[in-house]
Amino acid sequence: MIGRERELAELVELLNAGRTGEATTVVVRGEAGIGKSTLLDALERAAVDIGFQTFVSVGVQSEASIGMAGLHQLLHGAFDRVDALPPQQRDALRSAFGLGPDVSPDRLVLSVAVLSLLEDLAGDRPLLLVLEDVQWLDEPSLGMIGFVARRLRDVPVLIVASCRDEPPAPLSTMRLPEMTLGRLPDDAAAELLGSSNPALDPAARAMVLDEAEGNPLALIELARGLAGRDPAEVTGVHPRLPLSERLERVFAGQVAGLPEPAQDLLLIAAATTGSRLDELTAVAGRLGLGLADLEPAEEAGLVRATASELRFRHPLVRSAVYEAASRQRRVAVHEAVADMLTASGDQPGAAWHRAAAATGADEAVAADLDRAAEALTARGDTGAATRSWARAADLSENDEDRARRLAFAAEAARMAGLNTAAVRLAATAIHTSANPIVLARAALAEEAIGITSGFISRDPLQMSSIARRTAGVAPEAELLALALMYSTAVFCAAYGTGPDIRQRIVEDLDAIGDTNEDLMTAGIRALLDPARFGQAAVERLREIPAAFRTSQEASSLGLGVEPAHDWVLAARYHEVGLTQSRQLRTVGDVATSSVVLGRALAAQGRLAEALPIAEEGCRITADLGEHFLSAIGEAVVAHIHAWRGDTEASTAALARSRALGSPTRVDMTVWQRWSQGLVELGAGRHWNAYIELNAVCDIPDMGLLAIADLAEAACRSGYATQFGERLAEVKERAATFTSPLIRMLLLRADGLLAEDGEPFFRAALALPGGHGYPLQVARTRLAYGEWLRRQRRINEARIELTAAADVFREAGARPWTARAEAEARASGVAVPETADAPQNAALTAQELQIARLAAEGRTNKEIADHLFLSHRTVGAHLYRIFPKLGINGRGALRDAIAGLA
Repeated sequence: MIGRERELAELVELLNAGRTGEATTVVVRGEAGIGKSTLLDALERAAVDIGFQTFVSVGVQSEASIGMAGLHQLLHGAFDRVDALPPQQRDALRSAFGLGPDVSPDRLVLSVAVLSLLEDLAGDRPLLLVLEDVQWLDEPSLGMIGFVARRLRDVPVLIVASCRDEPPAPLSTMRLPEMTLGRLPDDAAAELLGSSNPALDPAARAMVLDEAEGNPLALIELARGLAGRDPAEVTGVHPRLPLSERLERVFAGQVAGLPEPAQDLLLIAAATTGSRLDELTAVAGRLGLGLADLEPAEEAGLVRATASELRFRHPLVRSAVYEAASRQRRVAVHEAVADMLTASGDQPGAAWHRAAAATGADEAVAADLDRAAEALTARGDTGAATRSWARAADLSENDEDRARRLAFAAEAARMAGLNTAAVRLAATAIHTSANPIVLARAALAEEAIGITSGFISRDPLQMSSIARRTAGVAPEAELLALALMYSTAVFCAAYGTGPDIRQRIVEDLDAIGDTNEDLMTAGIRALLDPARFGQAAVERLREIPAAFRTSQEASSLGLGVEPAHDWVLAARYHEVGLTQSRQLRTVGDVATSSVVLGRALAAQGRLAEALPIAEEGCRITADLGEHFLSAIGEAVVAHIHAWRGDTEASTAALARSRALGSPTRVDMTVWQRWSQGLVELGAGRHWNAYIELNAVCDIPDMGLLAIADLAEAACRSGYATQFGERLAEVKERAATFTSPLIRMLLLRADGLLAEDGEPFFRAALALPGGHGYPLQVARTRLAYGEWLRRQRRINEARIELTAAADVFREAGARPWTARAEAEARASGVAVPETADAPQNAALTAQELQIARLAAEGRTNKEIADHLFLSHRTVGAHLYRIFPKLGINGRGALRDAIAGLA
């Protein structure tokens, strides 16, 4: 380890820290040949010496497009531990590894399963994970390792990843600790060269030191390449090419000197994942070769065999072998590998190698890749399915087949979280095809990404036009057209699209045909024009269907009743959607349903229920990279904390929301600024509250939620007159709504403005359905009680103020509790100076959620599957929950949480 002693010592120090349960991830960066592999080899040996288990995965450039190859290579030695995982996670990993059953797991379930497996392994002995050349690691494997690196806590695991110091930079967005290997100083370079090749004459030694520029691999290999040659002859062949190219040429020269059978075996190893000896033997046999033919390559030091695999001395050796081989030899090897994989039942892998052997358009191979993509999707490997469909598109013989496959690739990429690729593939499909069904499928993928992640590539009118054309193609295309229309309507609502465009989309919807009986149509109309169609959608959707056509339909219909502000009905739909998504294990739908259900519950004022669900949505959407959904979820979390007077938590959640979101999303803006306004109002900063809430109420329809808060801020900051003018306009806009929430808020606003507010307050409290919004009822009773006290009707005031204080106290709404209690105390009610904190204050929202599930009798593994956590994480939470509740075990949980909000 000449010249790398300090770096090795730092990594060994991390190993020792890992033994005590301090999980760490470090990325080692540097140019090709700088010593990353040598450093990691030394670290592996040190880890074994102090009792670590080591698992290794090496990124392979020729396999970078084959899904989850890195994960297979990393964990193949731990397959026997998979069956001990929670059932959903067990099935996900078995499916991903092709062991059955095919359950089409989401990538988050797979990631949690990998986390659980690694935590289990680390429970036996400390664990070192070595990931070499992650710049060539497949995207699904890299994403899961990134997830694991974020989630590992208090577990004896050290993850060390190496990558080239050049773009793209894998894992860079995670801001992990990094170790950059620079070139060796002159004295260390001379020492390394002298120790590795002491027989070099002075002229050759000087040339190598100059050419190698302090790169350790170059020092060794350039010296080896000089053996028996004139230095001037060597430098004249390739003067000052990039160092990696010079090294590849040196390696290619060494390979060219081997017998042809040895070269063919090296080519097989270069073309296959992980270079497993059993696979190598099987493919070699089909070409009339045997492992004995490798001996010259081993003697030359180009490869070394372990008990189960063949390792190249350096990744540049692998790339040199593959690049130097003729096209004819590569085709023969890929075909032989495909035959071997077919015989072993790996159809996707076989299809990929047949595609690598293809020399032009080939419909048979493209169809084989179609089947591979379908199989990979069934396993949950949508990243690999994306690449299979994209490669099938490359091999297609006509534009329509190409576009069809690109549309499937776009949808798979969206499911895999590869949003940039999905938008590119969808756009190419749309430009290539005239088939309305293909256009609709690609457009739907595009728009779904636009809603959740902010990639906007075409306007809503283009989308609705595609939907209109699709519906007339075939009866079965109608559902696809409606789904695209629904997505377009959600987009318009989220981004505040203008009324003229919305009206043209309504006209496109009318042109689709006889869809008026479809529930989706009612929701689409409501989202496009809440004032005209919102209430009709509520009436049409009042009865929740017994069954839904897709896993997303229930939550989609829930969105359709939100514009008319029936948040009770919306929550019922979203609860069904969340339940179905959990049952179907569609994690993306669980994330969406959690965020929108949390929002609906928060709008109702059901804070204790809303917080754990909204936080779960934030956690999952962050893991999935759905930043806009996560931003909405964080704004909802901020709103709940604002109600509870936790300014620090609310401010932190708002900061996260603003960092993730976009100011062009009006739905996001409403919840962000409403939450900030509520913080200001609760703190008595009425002018600040007026500014924030005024901006909320500038947004049509959705801004109605804050109208009563704005009324209070206006009246207390001297802007009652200006607000009165605005209120008249708002009431006209909301005239078609029968929502008890909106009617209550408008009546409370009237009461706050009026000299005689009593008729308005009493009317608000008498509204049918108002009980579905307990905090708003309590706010109305507080306002009414304050008015009664000012009228010196003390006995009546006490009743309203005490009832309001009770509701606020139960919900943990501390600012409003304090205000109601102060008013009640001033009315002669005996109230303790300090109200008791809510019983569940010691538990976080996630801890309360886990406690409730455990109290139902669920095991740690069942809770883990339900919440997409590792079962060891669940156990760690319970370990902290028990002392917080003053109990010793699960048996006492039910009673301990019985009174929690």
